[in-house]
Amino acid sequence: MHCATRAFLLMLTIFMAACVPDSKNPLTEFDKGAMDASVYGTWFWKDEQENGYLHFGQEKDSGLLQMMMIELNSSGKISVTQMQGYTSRLGGSSYLNLKFVPPQDGISEYVFMKYEISEKGLGLAFMDPSVIEKAIADNVLAGRVEQEGHVSSVHLSDTSDNLQQFVRNNELALFPEMKFLPRLALPGDN
Repeated sequence: MHCATRAFLLMLTIFMAACVPDSKNPLTEFDKGAMDASVYGTWFWKDEQENGYLHFGQEKDSGLLQMMMIELNSSGKISVTQMQGYTSRLGGSSYLNLKFVPPQDGISEYVFMKYEISEKGLGLAFMDPSVIEKAIADNVLAGRVEQEGHVSSVHLSDTSDNLQQFVRNNELALFPEMKFLPRLALPGDN
């Protein structure tokens, strides 16, 4: 397995363990007509210890983006995580506004990821919590940081407008590294 894939899996594990900031408010309001369908489909990773799939599609009634992550480890244990939300465009970048369904590990608010679709696949960048912690400490963003041992939980409560401005001004620091997952090509796919 490539180091980049291991790093992605580590980031995904950290993300699922609630070490990324959550937000009371989304980056942008939901616009059913502006959903980016390029994320729809199945994306995957595979290594010696586990493989997994990210399935994205639109929920029929609500129009919300549905994301299901299925991991299968080498001992045959399966883990399933489901989220829903929508895509956002901010400047020239694309973001996911997602909530766990049902809420997990105390997270019932939005979590954000930057994404892009390219010939490499689906690129995902996770928010660096230290940038948000500093912004809260410096009173740049409204929120709170809860420390439990060596782990902190970061909770944003600022408005969508302020979050948008902060993301625009700090995009590179907030989303420092993008990892790519290839799209699953099924028989008959073009």
